[in-house]
Amino acid sequence: MPGFEKKITEFIEKHLSLFFFIVITLIAFYVRYVGRIFLSPDMDTFLLPWFEGMKEAGGFKALNEQMGDYNVLYQTIIATMTYLPINPMTMYKSLSCAFDFLMAFVAAEYISRLKSAPRFGVLFNCVYTVIVMLPTVVINSALWGQCDSIYVFFILFALFLLYEDKYVPAFLLYGLAFALKLQAVFALPFFLACYFVKKKFSIGMFGLTIFSFWASGGIAYIFGRDLLAPFKVYLAQTETYKSMYLNSRSIWWVFGNEYGDLGTLAIMLALCGCGLCFYLILAKKKKMDTPVTFFNTVVFFFWVCIFFLPDMHERYAYGLDILLVVLAFLDKKYIKFAAFSAFLSFMSYAPFIVHANGVGREDAFIEFFVFIWYAVTIMKEDMKQEAAVL
Repeated sequence: MPGFEKKITEFIEKHLSLFFFIVITLIAFYVRYVGRIFLSPDMDTFLLPWFEGMKEAGGFKALNEQMGDYNVLYQTIIATMTYLPINPMTMYKSLSCAFDFLMAFVAAEYISRLKSAPRFGVLFNCVYTVIVMLPTVVINSALWGQCDSIYVFFILFALFLLYEDKYVPAFLLYGLAFALKLQAVFALPFFLACYFVKKKFSIGMFGLTIFSFWASGGIAYIFGRDLLAPFKVYLAQTETYKSMYLNSRSIWWVFGNEYGDLGTLAIMLALCGCGLCFYLILAKKKKMDTPVTFFNTVVFFFWVCIFFLPDMHERYAYGLDILLVVLAFLDKKYIKFAAFSAFLSFMSYAPFIVHANGVGREDAFIEFFVFIWYAVTIMKEDMKQEAAVL
């Protein structure tokens, strides 16, 4: 091998991990670039009309009243877009795709820290690659232009900070997640559990979440929006859909879609599931003091909400998928659950991409047994940890 070739190969070998990170980033960018012209039903029916409506109403001036069903922060983002000379679909998708990369980077960074692995090392690059190339992550942002990567980024970042006892930024970021999507509420029982278990922060920290949630409407308030608008939007959303399931991974596929008969029962079952876990945490039977037990607990809360609550859409499992990926990299025994969740989410997206069948009754049965398997697995994890202490 000639000398200059040897130097090049040695340089590449020395910086192999960084090169891999760059190459994967470029590939992920290209995959998203290919999807730039895909017009999803949501984009055509909701997102683009909201943009045009706000543009015609004067950009920020349109924030004085509700347009669409997203909360004030996302409306402010749309209003900001109206001032830019860029195709609106491109702007929607670019914003969401940018948070795909941020979400993947934050997950890779903190998992590497928890496992004492270097940045841009093998573990870092594996986490980053799996998340940024997860089919549902790509579809959600690059094809649909949805904002799920944005609010899940803030939840994920908040959880990592919460584990590190950095409470002020954790609760502020959680408020921003809440300001973007009501589904951030799936993490609320876990934050409450941390309050009782850690005993290191005041209940007043939840006031920071409420403040950042409310303050996210700052620009809208300047243009005449009701100061209680962020709260009112979510109250209105709870009345928007009255369905037991909306192409979601729900147990209610088995029992039917009669909201009037089953809606209250569904909410009570979800509360009982979360309440049972909460009780076991307070009784010190459910641990949260290691990265694995910390994240397997928050996953349980998410899974209960998605599986038992009514009105769940297919995209509401987005956060569950990402959290399971994090958990799988912390402990390989959870790989099977992450793979199952990601695959089932992908199947639920199929009708909107290739007009294929989505999830159905058979999938609900399978998910029920996988969920029970998961619950047994985390119980065994806690018993193993308790036995090690004794």
